[in-house]
Amino acid sequence: MTLLTVRTRLPLIEPPRRRSERRYATRIMMLATILASSLTTTNRADAQVVPNYGQFQPLNQYLPPGLAGQWSAMAGKGANWAQPIRIILDGEGDVSVYHSRPVQAATLPSPAQLGVHVGHLYRLRISNMPDLPGVELFPTIEILDRLHPPTGQKHDFPIPIYLARDDVDSALDGNLVTRVVYVEQPQLAAPFELDDSTRVRTLLPAQNVLEQADRYGRPVVIVRIGGRQPSMHGELPTFYGTGGFVSESRPSPPPTVDAAAINPDQPAELKSSSPLNRGTAE
Repeated sequence: MTLLTVRTRLPLIEPPRRRSERRYATRIMMLATILASSLTTTNRADAQVVPNYGQFQPLNQYLPPGLAGQWSAMAGKGANWAQPIRIILDGEGDVSVYHSRPVQAATLPSPAQLGVHVGHLYRLRISNMPDLPGVELFPTIEILDRLHPPTGQKHDFPIPIYLARDDVDSALDGNLVTRVVYVEQPQLAAPFELDDSTRVRTLLPAQNVLEQADRYGRPVVIVRIGGRQPSMHGELPTFYGTGGFVSESRPSPPPTVDAAAINPDQPAELKSSSPLNRGTAE
């Protein structure tokens, strides 16, 4: 699973008019080429060879929340499938998910795992953050698609949704942060393990986040983090989402390894249990 944030910068070089200016511009262009080669070497996420995107994308991050999910449900992308998600708050805290009609709230400590339905918009509340006492934010998540895990392992492969501290601080400063979680295309996936520096890629505000996510893979979730708070006089049910249900989702317990069975000479009371190292696709 890959959390998309792509940053692009385009240098602007004015065409030269005289011969001396042509030489100067040639040196600038050569220097720009060298710098670009260095950046391609150091920033491995941008080194991926991606074909040109020749499709028309009618959706973008500025359309009304819920529209992209509604279109996904109409396209039949697993509207009846309870897709497990795992909401990870940077640092400790509580995560509440509003659902159903009448509106209810399910509150879990971070990381919170539960099942949601494709095509629905869910309102969250993050609170009880140790570094931000008394602060509450109400982001939204929009479910666009589902995963296809191995049979019987549905709850072992949730979609990870990271609520980074930088995004929280940006929302408190009055900004709106939009993230798109997408599944990489196998032929376009980076040939190395992603880390914090390569998993997140930042786009400029004028760029279409959904178009870029669709170019690199398959968008599954839109996350919007802003500073909007519910009114003290009450809110319409639509503020809390589109009324999708949530369900319980728990990963399978780790297998228990009997140390005495592996090594008969080891005391019988010495037993250990260890989780399997499961790979994830972000």
